[in-house]
Amino acid sequence: MMANQLVVPKNSDNTFAIADKNQAVELVVDARDSRTVLLASRLFADDVERVTGQKPGINTHGKPSSTHCVIIGSIGQSSLISELIKNQKIDVTGIKGKWESSLVQVVKQPMPGVDSALVIAGSDRRGTAYALMEISKQMGVSPWYYFADVAVQKRTSINIRHGRFIQGPPSVKYRGIFINDEMWGLRPWAQYTLAPEEGKGIGPTTHRKIFELMMRLKANILWPAMHLHTIPFNSYPENKVVADEFGIVMGSSHIEPMLRNNMPHAEWDKEYPNQPWDYVKNKKNIYKYWEDRVKENGKYENMYTMGKRGKDDEAGSDITVPVLEQIFADQRNILKKWVNKDVTRVPQVLIPYTEILGLYNQGLKVPEDVIICWPDDNFGNMRQLPNKKEQQRVGGSGVYYHFQWLNGATTAYPWLYTTPLGLTWSEMKKAYDYNVRDLWIVNVGDIKPAEIGMEYFMQMAWDISGFQENDPAGFLKAWATRDFGSEYAEAIAAIMRKHYELGYARRPDNMVMFKGRGNKYTYDFFSISHYNDEAQQRIDAYDQLIKETDALYQSLPDSRKDAFFQMVVYNVKGAALQNKKAIYAQKANAYAQQKRASAATYAAMAQEAEQEIYALIHHYNRELITVGAKWDHMASQPGPWGAQWQQWAMPPFEPYPANGQPAMGLTCEGGDTSRLPGISVYNNDKRFIDLFNTGNGVVYWSAKASNHWIKLSETSGVMHEEHRLWVTVDWNKAPKGAHLKGSVTFHWTSTATDKGEPYTVTVEVFNPAQPSLTDVRGFVESNGYLSIEAENFARKTDKQHASWNIMEGLGRTGNSITILPTTVPPHTTIKDIIEQAPSVEYDLYTFSKGQATIDFNCIPSNPIHAGYQLRLAMAIDDQPPVIVSKRVSRDVMSNLLKLRGTLDLKNQGQHTLRIWMVDPGLVIDKIIIDTGGVKDSYLGPPESRCHNIQHTRR
Repeated sequence: MMANQLVVPKNSDNTFAIADKNQAVELVVDARDSRTVLLASRLFADDVERVTGQKPGINTHGKPSSTHCVIIGSIGQSSLISELIKNQKIDVTGIKGKWESSLVQVVKQPMPGVDSALVIAGSDRRGTAYALMEISKQMGVSPWYYFADVAVQKRTSINIRHGRFIQGPPSVKYRGIFINDEMWGLRPWAQYTLAPEEGKGIGPTTHRKIFELMMRLKANILWPAMHLHTIPFNSYPENKVVADEFGIVMGSSHIEPMLRNNMPHAEWDKEYPNQPWDYVKNKKNIYKYWEDRVKENGKYENMYTMGKRGKDDEAGSDITVPVLEQIFADQRNILKKWVNKDVTRVPQVLIPYTEILGLYNQGLKVPEDVIICWPDDNFGNMRQLPNKKEQQRVGGSGVYYHFQWLNGATTAYPWLYTTPLGLTWSEMKKAYDYNVRDLWIVNVGDIKPAEIGMEYFMQMAWDISGFQENDPAGFLKAWATRDFGSEYAEAIAAIMRKHYELGYARRPDNMVMFKGRGNKYTYDFFSISHYNDEAQQRIDAYDQLIKETDALYQSLPDSRKDAFFQMVVYNVKGAALQNKKAIYAQKANAYAQQKRASAATYAAMAQEAEQEIYALIHHYNRELITVGAKWDHMASQPGPWGAQWQQWAMPPFEPYPANGQPAMGLTCEGGDTSRLPGISVYNNDKRFIDLFNTGNGVVYWSAKASNHWIKLSETSGVMHEEHRLWVTVDWNKAPKGAHLKGSVTFHWTSTATDKGEPYTVTVEVFNPAQPSLTDVRGFVESNGYLSIEAENFARKTDKQHASWNIMEGLGRTGNSITILPTTVPPHTTIKDIIEQAPSVEYDLYTFSKGQATIDFNCIPSNPIHAGYQLRLAMAIDDQPPVIVSKRVSRDVMSNLLKLRGTLDLKNQGQHTLRIWMVDPGLVIDKIIIDTGGVKDSYLGPPESRCHNIQHTRR
């Protein structure tokens, strides 16, 4: 973003008025300037009219016709700008020759007959256009005014303050998007709603909207949609012309070398039917196929994808290191012949995706001037970044990142946007710090509903200086203020942050997984037995989020509701409902096994959630308040695609009829029928007991605690299906003792039974006389574990200009910590670790001694490059550091990398756990010390209660 606020609310002697309630000044543009500048000027004039109702005229006659005007042009292209430079009215030394830069300045008497002019001078065509679009944004036209129907902020006047304002050059040279997996959103919307005359593809009508959005976001490169049965981009002759008008550089994905779409039934199959896609066997035809495209498109701005893979997203059987190196040479000969004899001046990129990365690491020689675009692992974690030698390459480096992904299995996530901004910041800032500054491309699927993430990515790429700190909440507040109003910003930011956290723990797209063999579904990821019903806590969190989202939606003016629905409600509610569907199905089956009458109710609730998803999609497509059916066919749950469609299927139910006589069953938290998990004074635990009816009718129940200090949420009730009772302890009344025991006894009758068999549940309580709550410091062991959110450290020590930093908005259950900057070298010897490595400390109190397992739940990052691993060092108390490198698991579905070590607790009592950096790039989310009591769950035990510590936040 432009660092300076150009647009101010009121007119004064120190402002220039572009428009007021009566008129707008003319825009003066040289007719011989770039078509991009002329187009951007027209867009700007439309924006002024949207904001004020007054539309500026556009003067292309080469001379202003009024005393006040806006002069727009590019250095070297506009005679107007040349005249101002020649007459020393403007100084462009700060932008001349720089990439996509601009000067905005109010100039007195710039030309004869002109008293005052707002001059907008660009170093090139995009620099000029981006300056205009920045002013548009500041005056109240969101980049998303069309693509998300954000209401324009009306003004009675548009006033630019005096001064000299420079924008650019950008932090990253090429910044863009890959439209991908468009079969269930963008393509059907274009085909059936926006431009049916253009057929089953994305033609110039749709691309004009996409390119305008990109211009407003200062994105300058597109990898176009290319999926199966989508008409290829270049099959529409006008597409490349429209791209050039908007200043868009055209590229192509990692499976489309030389701007060629090779998908089945696309360009290769049509032009060379039944010919092998094999460079060893069919070099002549493949060479000509590539050359024909370069001949056709070479006069436009392109970035050429080099190399070759299979026709689809697959390895090519012909591809070896020698073959690929020959392909590079042949492709560069084509570029020399048809684009520029100096091929080093032609933008080229190699994307070492999957098997090509393996060949690269085997020694593949890539021409020095070719950008190497490093891919992530499809889930937002960079596979590797350039080492010092690679950072010195003339061609530089890029990144190919994913906000969505499709494959033929149920690991795909092509539906909702849940990638945390904190993850994007972590990976992109790390990439930038490793000199990845030439190309940033993000796979945005259909663009919608990834609007927030797409803008965040583009703002980082445009000006990284505004993102030196990880502050996703700050971005969200600024975005929400601009698009919805400051009075809503705080609440919207909080909603989205929680949405990202819940989605990062497990994406809604992956709440139901399908194993092809045996038609087996997996959907019981979260525990319904342990830790206060982990699954239900997730449902409760989503219910709270829905409540807050609905309240905000209702409070918004109608003009802003559609945008809020598209960017917030659809993502939040879709995720919530998919979680409900899966978890209620899980409960329906588990409770049927327990013979609960409520099993059928949970099955019905799962089915209801599914119907609500359909209603949510229908509202998006057909029932928006102000735009009606504008987005018809855009929203859907993707599929079918291989086994991937099974992600949206309703898991099968095992019905329990519950048609017998009413009778009471009981199960405790943890799955036992006669014993609750322990209750500790140090954790102030609560535990549940589920009472349930196994038949059809009414059960009357009563409960009595053996001791007055055992508290029950209810002591009697009438039950048709089930009831959850909570057990707590009144610590002010409980006696002291490490092994207190009590019980809760249940009696019941029913419409069929006068006296049912009673149940007795044992309650075990840990309330020792010593230490008191005021004597312990830090996290206290309870029930055989300590669980610590990594960001809640007590102290930290910075070393060698590096420190542990809290990663806001990145974690499965909160925040996380990592070393910044990530460019510091690893510390691999114990001596170096002690003397030079930054550390964090946690205060603990244990009642156990001896060996204990310690797990570090980390973000599933990859080592930065081959010179690094993912290790840390730890020590308890005064013991020497031990390097932890044992990887128990890495699961991108669960967003979890688990490292495991062993602690030697010499004694019971107070301890200090210290963690040192070994390798940068490791992000720690949660620490779990298992002294024998950790139960199976998805997220691990909830955080242990911390006593008498003020956490160090920075």
